[in-house]
Amino acid sequence: MTQAVAEAPDGLTPFEILLCAFRQAARILEANRPFSEPRLAIIAATPALRERELAKHASLTDALAEALRRRGVPGGPAGLAAQTGWATFHHAAQAWIDDPSQSLDVHLSQAFAELRALSAPPGDDR
Repeated sequence: MTQAVAEAPDGLTPFEILLCAFRQAARILEANRPFSEPRLAIIAATPALRERELAKHASLTDALAEALRRRGVPGGPAGLAAQTGWATFHHAAQAWIDDPSQSLDVHLSQAFAELRALSAPPGDDR
């Protein structure tokens, strides 16, 4: 995913850069869906695997933050964007598991739209 961050088009916001990277990962996840769901269920049921998965997520979040920094995003905001973006990715992935009638890409678009809406006043349809 860090390569996808590096290769994202210029002129995008940090969240748009992350969305580009997550969309590339989504294609792989969708192709492997028959294996992804049982894997997630096993991880959820096994404390040691959950702990390992959390460590992997922390490492990936750090790598995404560093990739954003290399694109010129300042340190603190890069870390915040990576953490928030990763949480948004997981929100979309859970929605995709719960509602397989739509692609993960659609769920990603919806989740990032919800994230943008959080910074607008309630009732504002930005």
